[in-house]
Amino acid sequence: MDSGPFQEVEICTRSVKNADNEPFREALMTTRSIEQTVLQCLQENYSVTGTLVRITGENLNYLLTTEEGVRYVVKIVDDDMPPEVVEMEFEAMKYAISAGIELHFPEIVPDKFKNIETGINIHTIKRYRLRLLVYLSGTVLEDVSDISEKLLQNLGETLARYNLAMQGFEHPAAHRSHRWSLVEVGLHRDKISLFENADKRALLEWGFDAWERIESELELLPWQFIHGDMNRENILVEEDRVTGLVDFGDACFNPVVCELAICIAYAMMDRDDPLDAAAVVARAYNEILPLSEAELSTLIPLVCGRLVSSIAISAARRKIDPGNPNWFGSEESCWALLARLNEESMKET
Repeated sequence: MDSGPFQEVEICTRSVKNADNEPFREALMTTRSIEQTVLQCLQENYSVTGTLVRITGENLNYLLTTEEGVRYVVKIVDDDMPPEVVEMEFEAMKYAISAGIELHFPEIVPDKFKNIETGINIHTIKRYRLRLLVYLSGTVLEDVSDISEKLLQNLGETLARYNLAMQGFEHPAAHRSHRWSLVEVGLHRDKISLFENADKRALLEWGFDAWERIESELELLPWQFIHGDMNRENILVEEDRVTGLVDFGDACFNPVVCELAICIAYAMMDRDDPLDAAAVVARAYNEILPLSEAELSTLIPLVCGRLVSSIAISAARRKIDPGNPNWFGSEESCWALLARLNEESMKET
């Protein structure tokens, strides 16, 4: 396909020094400048314009609302995100839509060159790429203050149906190393040293140990393409029913039980009855897509793996940008749940 033009914009710079203490010019753009550049890119490449509101999360995403009230999601990535991974997301969403399950998925809007991405310059050093997606309406599960047992049950059933529908999907880019992959949790263990508090270090050690005890079993389990980030911010609901899934950015080829473990980790957070909630989701999932005893035995250790990964990644990010409002949203909930699981394990010994 033809490549769309990169937008040329005026960018302020300042003198800084690199790792070798040599001065160089680093690009700086204010929030307002970035938004103006995004709107310019959208107008020139998609013939749409409107107002932008930053979407919370670890990535640079916006909600675009046109004057007619039509809403889109604008996603921006840099060249650290390979184009083939974006293509994988696109193909996975198309496959999920064609599977005919009763769920809504995002659809990418091609630019005027019929590309799924458009180049955009918001930095003089890095190149960035922009995607436009149709906005999915619905209530985000994160915003549901009292998640009922009926909704938890539907969550498990829906997740199983989604995994069944995606069993035939294959893409080379899914076979990748990824910081959020539950088969690579051990890569984050060295970040324990970032914590000064001895009790926190001990709790993280326990969580990593729990995951490491089942690490060798993971390669023997059934693997397939998974969404990879079934947290409450990516699940849309209506009353007691899941209606849609968004954000395929962490999708990868993993043991399918990792999908359930990630979902359960977030379903357990901020509840007085976390293990009961996990059991409801897992039982409902198992009714649709039966799990082996080997898979069931890895669930809680994998939940621990997700929690310690999230905490460790947050600690590393805090060294980079401690004031970032989008990087640490679930950190305290992760600590609390990890401590609860540790307490429960003590009762069993």
